[in-house]
Amino acid sequence: MTRKNEWEVVTTDDGRSVRLCEEFGDRYGFTAGEKITLRMCLLYGLSDEEIVQYADMEPEALDNRLACMMGKTRTRSARELQALFLRYMLHKFPA
Repeated sequence: MTRKNEWEVVTTDDGRSVRLCEEFGDRYGFTAGEKITLRMCLLYGLSDEEIVQYADMEPEALDNRLACMMGKTRTRSARELQALFLRYMLHKFPA
């Protein structure tokens, strides 16, 4: 995954972040596809259009996947899902 700006993620092998995404997904019963979508959205900051392109899926399928993720986490928006994941990550890091 190549990004244009230096401040953006240029690698996908940050094991700790990926592991936290997997744990978060397991906690809420996400499917494998939902975990991948979570990672692309929250860890790598990809837009919906980029996720659709990289995952080779239809926009409607992404909308459905996001709706399922929000239903499982009882969140009402992608922003709220991001906040839930951030709180989860902060809880996992030592104080």
